[in-house]
Parts: sequence; C-alpha cells; structure tokens
Amino acid sequence: MNKYYNCNDLTTKKDLNGNTPEILICVGNRTAGKTTACVKWALDAWFARKEQFVFLYRYKYELSNCSDKIFGDVGSLFYKGHTMRDKPRLKGAYAELYLDDELAGFAIAINSADQVKKNSHIFCKVQKIIFDEFMPEDNVYCPDEIKKFLSIHASIARGQGEQVRFVQTALISNPVTVLNPYYTELGIAKRLRADTKFLRGDGFVLQQNLNSSAAEAQKSSAFNRAFAKNNYIQYAAECTSLA
Repeated sequence: MNKYYNCNDLTTKKDLNGNTPEILICVGNRTAGKTTACVKWALDAWFARKEQFVFLYRYKYELSNCSDKIFGDVGSLFYKGHTMRDKPRLKGAYAELYLDDELAGFAIAINSADQVKKNSHIFCKVQKIIFDEFMPEDNVYCPDEIKKFLSIHASIARGQGEQVRFVQTALISNPVTVLNPYYTELGIAKRLRADTKFLRGDGFVLQQNLNSSAAEAQKSSAFNRAFAKNNYIQYAAECTSLA
C-alpha cells in the first residue's frame, strides 16, 4: 500500500445525484501527501491535455515566489527536467504561472476578487482550481471570503462560448474545525461524523482521510513525543479537529 495519499478515489466519485462533482474536498492529517496528490492531479492534466489551472491564496503577499511553493516538491518528485516560474500581474492581484516558459495557469489572491472579475477573460481556458488550506489553522478568513470565493469561480467559469463552464475545484485542508464557512455554506457541518470517509452532496464530494503511515510518522517523531500532551500533536497525527 502506498504510504502517501492518492486522490484517485476522490476524483472518480460521483456526487449525491450521480453526477461528476464540480467541488472536491480533501481533508486529512498532516504530511499525508494531500497537497502533492492534488497538485499532481492538476499538473498531469496540463501535461496531458494543456488544461490550464488556478491556485488560490487568500492574500496578495502569499503569491510571492508561489511557483516554488507549488512546484518545488512535486516537480522534483514527478516532473524532473521541467521548470515553473511566476510573473506577477495587476500589482500582485494574480500571477501567471509558466511551465517550461509556456503559460500553464495562474495564482490568484481571493482578496483580489474585484480585479479578477474585471479581467475574467484572462482565465477563460482554466479547467481546474486548487485551494490548499481552505481551513486556516488560525481561523482567520478574508472579509466576506465565501462571496469572494464564489465571485472568483464565476469569473473563471465563463467564456469559450459558455455562460457557465464546468471548472472543477479542489479544496484541501487539515481538519481544523467543522465550524468553518465552507462547511456551513455546503451544509457539511451538520452531516459530518468523525468516522465519515466520503460525504456526497449536490455538486460536491468530500473525502475525510486518515493516513496511518503519516500518523505513525508524526507519533514516532522525537520532537512530537516531547510535546505529546499538546492537542496540536493529536490533531496533526490523528486527523482530529483543533476546535
């Protein structure tokens, strides 16, 4: 069994109505490989079919050197010989992402939703959106974050002769708390249980994954053993909520 997370089970699941979900939610313990798997999912689509992608961040400052954040680890593991670079645009509202000097996608700050709306034509070829750490550990969200998140998706999911295009969106996080705005808006908070593995809704599928290899690695760390009584260690290893 592969010790790292593989998102194939999530990306092939149907939603509550038997349709392909547009929202994929991946929640699990730390160091399990969630981000790497979902980034690879987007990059594989680019290399195979030239499908552009978007990586979401909350604030403009997070876009600094974002190509290294996105491609550093996954590139060395799966795409040796390829390079990614970023080029800031609109005073840092978004950045263009180039793979081997070809425009492959974008990094966008959620707080820049208005600028994105005014320049939505730029993103008309995007097929996938990745939002890592949609549940921040400090529970600090952008003002009106859900509204801005929905605005950005609407801005991206237009063009190419369609009023609304299908743009699959992956939300990735550790299980900080069920009391987060995304779970509230999607009606997840009332339905989710600790032993839930997959939760289906209208248009979305959530996978709650406990990677036992990552859990054991966390527990066996000498540093973590020293802080074993702190609830953060249990959260990181056992996929428990911080709140």
